[in-house]
Amino acid sequence: MAVFLVVLLLAAVVVVVVDVRGQLPDRSTPRIPGLRSRVEVRFDARGIPTVRARALGDALRVQGYLQARERLFQMELARRVAGGELSELVGAVALPLDRRQRVYGFAGVAEAAVRLAPEDQRADAQALADGINAFISTRPGRWGVEFQLLGLHPRPWTPADSVRVLLLMHQQLSETWQRDLLNESLAALPPARRQFLTPEVSTDDVLILPDAEPRPAPSTSALLTRGAPGAGPATRPATLEPLELLGVPFEPLPGGAPPDVGSNAWVVSGAHTARGKPILANDPHLGFDTPGTWYPLRIELTDEGGAVRRWIQGVSLPGIPGLVIFQNDRLAIGFTNTGTDVQDLYREPEVGQRVETIQVKGAPAERFSVSLGRHGPMVRPGVALAWAALDPATLRAPVSSMMLATDWASVNAAADGFLGPGQNVLYADVDGHIGWRVTGVLPLRGPADDGRVPLDGSSPGHDWSGYLAQSRMPRVLDPASGRIVSANQRGIGTSSGLRWPSTWASPTRARRITELVAGEGIDARQVRATQLDTVGIVHREVVERLAPLLRPEVARAFAGWDGRAEAGSRLFRAAEEIRRRAYEAIAAAALKGSGIGPTELRWYNSDPTLLAALRASPESWRKAGLGDRDAVLGAAVREVVLDGTWGEHNRLEVRHPFGRGGGPLGWVFNPPESPLAGCDRCVRVATPEFGQSMRFVVDFSDPDATTLVLPLGASGHVGSRHRTDQQRDWLQGDLDGARTLLHAPAVGPPLVFEP
Repeated sequence: MAVFLVVLLLAAVVVVVVDVRGQLPDRSTPRIPGLRSRVEVRFDARGIPTVRARALGDALRVQGYLQARERLFQMELARRVAGGELSELVGAVALPLDRRQRVYGFAGVAEAAVRLAPEDQRADAQALADGINAFISTRPGRWGVEFQLLGLHPRPWTPADSVRVLLLMHQQLSETWQRDLLNESLAALPPARRQFLTPEVSTDDVLILPDAEPRPAPSTSALLTRGAPGAGPATRPATLEPLELLGVPFEPLPGGAPPDVGSNAWVVSGAHTARGKPILANDPHLGFDTPGTWYPLRIELTDEGGAVRRWIQGVSLPGIPGLVIFQNDRLAIGFTNTGTDVQDLYREPEVGQRVETIQVKGAPAERFSVSLGRHGPMVRPGVALAWAALDPATLRAPVSSMMLATDWASVNAAADGFLGPGQNVLYADVDGHIGWRVTGVLPLRGPADDGRVPLDGSSPGHDWSGYLAQSRMPRVLDPASGRIVSANQRGIGTSSGLRWPSTWASPTRARRITELVAGEGIDARQVRATQLDTVGIVHREVVERLAPLLRPEVARAFAGWDGRAEAGSRLFRAAEEIRRRAYEAIAAAALKGSGIGPTELRWYNSDPTLLAALRASPESWRKAGLGDRDAVLGAAVREVVLDGTWGEHNRLEVRHPFGRGGGPLGWVFNPPESPLAGCDRCVRVATPEFGQSMRFVVDFSDPDATTLVLPLGASGHVGSRHRTDQQRDWLQGDLDGARTLLHAPAVGPPLVFEP
């Protein structure tokens, strides 16, 4: 019997292996509708393709085929999540998420956006769809093992599906309405204490555009310098109401950024580099999934004789045409999130309804009514959401004009048409220029409105009057410092003449990057090392200031500590516990009697609050009503001990949609776990489920030596050798760039697509 079971198990394994291998991409090159000329694709040793085409439209068609070849299930999930159609695949367990997405109505917004889009952008989206659909139609039953397990036949891809993917990125980068409700609950606190807990201005800010004189006072200074003696809680509790409506979750969409982290990008001019040319670095921080966020590729546009006349290389979002973060033969572009507030809530009566039908696998379809207010869909009873992303006219993606830009002027002309989530664009070019600008839209609010709390929807005075003209978007070219650092911090000072409502991240990462690029003779190797920097400067200061309150043996262990978050560090694990406990104690003291707990403040930038409180005197604490400083903090941190390493707590946990529950499916679909160096406040942002979604370095002294590395690999297929083949270099680093070249030699014969 035992022998029989072993044979049966081995047979099952063989069947699974054969089936998985049968779903891997082959060398098919079907006819793609609309292809005008021959296109050749070569792959390097990491499976990163180079697409050689006469015209960009042809390259985009083949890009669509390649994206579908490696990432079709990822794209299928993205369009279904955006449109609230996941229950059709997995059953009622997905209904809460589907209801949430149906409230937003992304499917209808995407269709309207395609109708309103400029002709060239519609053509780009259609070109990508042509390639995706060529893959779908010519590989029946071989779209990936996930489709096979679900018994799913993917429907044809449309340009509206690409807009859905864009809307998901909007959602990850600009969904903030829950914070407005929390601000409303906090309104009952004394103003000084409320500003202290929800800071917008910090003494540690790293500005790209400076503040005008007089400079704004730090938000945290109000509590510690103007707090009334004995200031107690508000006269009525500021209770936080439940933030659930018809299954609409309070939590942000999976993959969205935690409040204190985001992305890093910086540029250094040739005046400060070893070889006299600019260097640009970018590592956007997003949720970890398998496959990863980005699909890398290179496009070469050739003349009739086959000579390369233009080239572009970087990363694309599967389901969206073109490259997002890239380098071409003239310049390079990086992005970080600006955090622009493009959502407002309005308390107003219902003016209508939209009925949605959600198909549910294994159950009857659900009819779901979405209440509508004058300003948008109701996310809670009587509370309507105005959101720039729900305005189809803002959903623009001028990828061709951006990719083919040649200088600062043409980049700005293209960026003026990018009306998506607010982004910082970091720029460098072959002529030695560096620059920064903001893209996206900024709603023009009434004079007294700042977008922080729900407004009275019955008053037209609270309506938006449009968006800021693109010509007024802040920008800088060739600053005197020769350095620009953007890490989601408050970078737009008051000298811009604008109030820029945003969810700024902690200035921690920007401060550390600024320190590391302050020297001279910087080279690409140093830049790659900076992306891997694990020093937690907040943790270091917190431990130093709280040392007298720690256990003596713990304080002695921290003597001379450099603050590094290495995976094997016992000290950093303890430091993170000290930081967390100290902040929660400070927040609890400030919230005393309010009915709101410290964990509800996870939407806010905690570092300025924490550091201001630790830097303040005991007298300031008493005057502000926080109590005895050393007693409050000592009680919070005195029990911290050195127990275990940071890597035991901070482990990479990438989950495939099929493997989220663990078990046999987790064993098949989830990549291996690994201890992580870095932290959520380090330059090397690394948490179990969120961090550096790729690392990109361009040195214009050697444009062919550009490096790019992903957390996993280029392929999304279980069983592909390119599914996780970049993970080692992402974990360990490749300081010399030998293994992570973006433009690496081709391996094997090309794929050829004929018109």
